[in-house]
Amino acid sequence: MVTLLVALSLFGCAKEDVRAPSGGGGSRGDDPRVIVVGAGAAGLTLARALHDDGVDVIVLEARDRIGGRVHTAHVGDAWLDLGAAWLHGDRGHPMADFATATGYPTTTDRVPWSHVYDEATGGTNTDAWWRAMEDAMDSFALDLPELRSALGDGASVADGRDRWLDQHFPDDGLDRRLAAFGIDQYIVGLEYGCPSSLQSLEWVWREEGVLPGGDQLPIGGYGPLIEALAEGVDVRLERPVTRVTWGDVVEVVAGGETYAGSHVVVTAPLGVLRSGAIEFDPPLPSAYTQAIARLDTGNLEKVVLSWDSAWWDGSTTFVAAAEDGAFPEFYDFTSYAGAPTLVGLYGGAFSRDLQASWSDDAIVAGALETLAEIWGREIPTPDATFVTRWTSDPFTLGSYTFLPVGASQDDLDLLAIPPDPSLGFAGEHTLFEHYGTVHGAMLSGIREAHRLGVTSIRTPGLSGY
Repeated sequence: MVTLLVALSLFGCAKEDVRAPSGGGGSRGDDPRVIVVGAGAAGLTLARALHDDGVDVIVLEARDRIGGRVHTAHVGDAWLDLGAAWLHGDRGHPMADFATATGYPTTTDRVPWSHVYDEATGGTNTDAWWRAMEDAMDSFALDLPELRSALGDGASVADGRDRWLDQHFPDDGLDRRLAAFGIDQYIVGLEYGCPSSLQSLEWVWREEGVLPGGDQLPIGGYGPLIEALAEGVDVRLERPVTRVTWGDVVEVVAGGETYAGSHVVVTAPLGVLRSGAIEFDPPLPSAYTQAIARLDTGNLEKVVLSWDSAWWDGSTTFVAAAEDGAFPEFYDFTSYAGAPTLVGLYGGAFSRDLQASWSDDAIVAGALETLAEIWGREIPTPDATFVTRWTSDPFTLGSYTFLPVGASQDDLDLLAIPPDPSLGFAGEHTLFEHYGTVHGAMLSGIREAHRLGVTSIRTPGLSGY
């Protein structure tokens, strides 16, 4: 496995100081300027660190807003995060530390869970079924080394799940159904956003995505934090980048305009890189294009349902009889959204099907039908709804990174290594330890700031990183 330090030495670009003349003619002369592609968590963290250190930096953002996959918006009277919502931990989390330093409060997630509904039997339970799922997931996780050894690195989680279920739950029934649901949904579908048939068994649950301190929610959503992070930074909106020229000459074509600089850091999501929407001149080395092609993005989506009064009691889990992950979770955000609100989260194969073939109205109707089945009653018409479309959004093309069969940590590690001092990458897809998270994205931005010569981060709360 290629380590980051070894690879950096191989490519000869361990650190670059943007204050020093770069040489080589073209636009990399005595007037260094860093161009950051993308105003998500990674891009804004990098740009803010550079700005606070006195470096000339501009950010080119395709959307008409900042934040990328972090987007807080009104849904009726509710105030919801449509993308990233949680801070997974509050120790060693750059956004949590930034929030503390800038006076933005967060709170521990204490959302109550009412019950688990099993569609096959029409039964409901709370504690016993939760414990059964948790015990099964814990046991499966403990058996992962044995399963990996038995099945090899070409196995998917679905392969490992089937083998494990046959060993521990050979008879069809509720216990097997709950165990399968826990593996398919809570370990894979709602965690990585992908189907268990695609997620690599070798690489599932190997990252360190959750930091100490428990899940936190920023009061008022991520939006105010993103706005505060962007303070003072030159962000150019509605500038979709289509071409990046790197090497002796650094130019970025965005929104029909050409921007010259000394260095460029691309923080566009993995899905955008995979699509080929950004042309690189010269083309990226084949090792990079192959790594990008091996990785993939999950499809975690949300359907937001808001009412003027709550008719339910707590969050619920729906174990579909077909085991297809249909609307597996309805999260009660009432305490944090400012209005009675349920958020249906779904990923995996079910999400891919819905995103490809269901209209927004059909998704809302499907969610309401599922709630009616769970609660055994007619559901009042919501006052407001919203359906996310991260999977088809041309500026994301997916929710966040997962490692399918055939990919490995090496692919993420490689994307953290600049192919040239003039060109770097940042984003959650470039940090194996915390990929798929906001803090992973921010830490990658901090990494690039240090590479570009910032010895001490001056942004509030981030000085220790």
